[in-house]
Amino acid sequence: MTRAATRLFCFANQDAGWMPVNHLISLMARLLEAGICDLGPCRLSLPGRIGATLFPPPRGGTGGDIFVLRSPSELLRALAHPLWREKRAFRALWVIDSFWTETWPRPAARLLSHFDLVAYTREADGPDYEALAPGRAIYLGWGADVLDLGSAAAERPIDLLRIGRQPGAWDDDARTAAACAARGLHFQGRPPFPASPETQQTELMRDWYARSKFIIAHSNIAAPAPYTHPTRAYVTARWTDALACGASVAGRQPEGDVRLVSWPGSVLETGGIDLDRNLDLIAEAVQAWTPEVARRNHHEALARFDWRIRIAALATRLGLSTPALTADMQRLQAAIKG
Repeated sequence: MTRAATRLFCFANQDAGWMPVNHLISLMARLLEAGICDLGPCRLSLPGRIGATLFPPPRGGTGGDIFVLRSPSELLRALAHPLWREKRAFRALWVIDSFWTETWPRPAARLLSHFDLVAYTREADGPDYEALAPGRAIYLGWGADVLDLGSAAAERPIDLLRIGRQPGAWDDDARTAAACAARGLHFQGRPPFPASPETQQTELMRDWYARSKFIIAHSNIAAPAPYTHPTRAYVTARWTDALACGASVAGRQPEGDVRLVSWPGSVLETGGIDLDRNLDLIAEAVQAWTPEVARRNHHEALARFDWRIRIAALATRLGLSTPALTADMQRLQAAIKG
């Protein structure tokens, strides 16, 4: 394997929901010794789109490019970047919200032929991606910075933590807190946003997930929103970040996409959305909780989905090797064995 000058193309997006991906991008840049290029302002004109469809970018040189997209619909932004036409040894694509397969710009297979590797984040999207990029599609599932931001702490004063999007029955934190108090549960509503977006991921995992026994998170099908997919269920960073910090996830789980985060004690399926009935189940689980649950969650997360595992898989397929990635993978293996 050879070292190469790598560029990482992504969006300078400060939305709260994108912070886990921003953290991933920062980690990738450090481990792959990559420079970061912003895709935000890029737009492809009609003549540019025709040219990008008909003519592949030039091959050669010593460096390569990795494009991290929010969804398939943003592929054209990658092709619009002024650096797209430079000679590169490889080009790879990683689609985070890979389930929006109906939004690929056409002709998708032809446009994707310009990439040596096309990564998707939801395992069930594999057949769609393999059809569009045969032999070049790779599954890089959701992850977390388990090694540096995770926790196996036994002391967890919060029984149930509310994070992010919730269905109507769970959206009123005051009502939920009262219902929890009636059951002897300590509930923590939506954590305050940090003063700096750059510290959000660290603070959320260190100050909230790592101090909780359970977090409440429902499938996008059970708790839909205008920005979620209406028919394809999926886990998000709420699952992986919580488990990385030892907290289990309670709620209506995303059927068909829980294998990544499924082991004894990792998730609690509460069934249909009903605050009182859901809390009765959670109260029982809290009563049975022991510090061993947090230890197991953290250890399984280290072994299954630390972001370094994803980055190393990507680097291996692209023929990349850096001292930073090697050192961190050694740290990760030591933590797993320890």
